[in-house]
Amino acid sequence: MNAYKILPIFVCLGLFSSCQDEINITLPDGQKRLIINGSVLDNDLPSADLSWSINYLAEDENPPVLNASIFVYEDDILWDSLVHTDLGHYEGSKLGEIGRNYSIEVSIPESTDNPSGVWKSQNEKLNRNNPMDSIYSVYLPPAVFQREGYYVYVHWTEPSGIGDCYRFKQWKNDTLENAPFNLQVTEDQFFDGRSFDDIDLDALNVAGPERSRDSTLEDQVGMKYSYEISSISLSHHDYINLIQEQTLQVGGLFDPPAAPIVGNIYRGDNTEDFALGYFYASAPRKLDIIITP
Repeated sequence: MNAYKILPIFVCLGLFSSCQDEINITLPDGQKRLIINGSVLDNDLPSADLSWSINYLAEDENPPVLNASIFVYEDDILWDSLVHTDLGHYEGSKLGEIGRNYSIEVSIPESTDNPSGVWKSQNEKLNRNNPMDSIYSVYLPPAVFQREGYYVYVHWTEPSGIGDCYRFKQWKNDTLENAPFNLQVTEDQFFDGRSFDDIDLDALNVAGPERSRDSTLEDQVGMKYSYEISSISLSHHDYINLIQEQTLQVGGLFDPPAAPIVGNIYRGDNTEDFALGYFYASAPRKLDIIITP
């Protein structure tokens, strides 16, 4: 065999074998940021959870913030202060009021280990919401595109007047279903003032039998489902949409690069100096049901 034909073969083999080498990549620590997730509700006490960001590949939990001073403002007037209760969790003492605007202010004292300063959120309006009318279950037999089992429905009427936004949450046996596809938000432009009552519009189908082949009808009996509809602002609606877009990425060629999602909380007047997380105001409405035969 011609030697000039043999040489390229060994070169190619060498290239393919080099692709087996292990490459170690060390990601540098990014800027440490304060994480604030807080809320004002019309049926529960205001609260906030504070922690510090850590390296993306770190296996430890985010360190809680234990020494913050937190104030909540209603229509830009001091309204409540939050007290530290447990591992970065802070609680207040008042209930929010529909139609009012709320913001949070967090002060962190100087430290050699963590950033310090004053972070403040933008105003969030506590928007209206109607109570849910009912929640119930119905047994449905097997059919085309329908698994046999108990299906859970909700009746609810949306307030008249376009411009409202909502978030939908579901719990199964008191465990929040919080996968990326469970992050459901919507605007009311297509159902403003309508009733999901099987008369005006179909009832909201909020749960059904498991897709697993091992799941049986008896598995559903005794199961508790909880469903919540919360009024939110348009900015909170857009923030959750961004989270869903980021977390549903599969690493494809056309996926946008991952990046920190900026909420509505900043240190000073610099929009580049932001905290992670979001502070919101909401009127949540929730109902529970236990499946019975």
